[in-house]
Amino acid sequence: MQTLPFPEPRAAEPCPSPVQVWQLLLAHLLDKHYGLTLNDTPFGDNSVIQAHINAGISLSDAVNFIVERYELVRIDHSRFSLTERSSLIGAIDILRARRATGLIVSSSYSTITRITTGRYREDKTQ
Repeated sequence: MQTLPFPEPRAAEPCPSPVQVWQLLLAHLLDKHYGLTLNDTPFGDNSVIQAHINAGISLSDAVNFIVERYELVRIDHSRFSLTERSSLIGAIDILRARRATGLIVSSSYSTITRITTGRYREDKTQ
């Protein structure tokens, strides 16, 4: 019987900063669902993203505010539907964006969930 050596343990990748998480997800969501870039919106400015995080605003609420304000229409919906579909982003869209951007890893899953749902509080101990 042949035994195989254990693979070398890999260091856990650090969780990206809250602003980086928002940037990755916003860029994906805006491009895929509305055909926009981050710089086409106020979220091109990191301080705007940080202000939303500090205020406890969820990622979906922030995107949906932009969608409603500028009357954006989703480009990923079929135009030939019997029912009118919402242009708003939902939890499934966020999860799919997390998977597409690699932010669904188990090591930082709960931290990223807190960041995207507006429940992230940074430790201020120094």
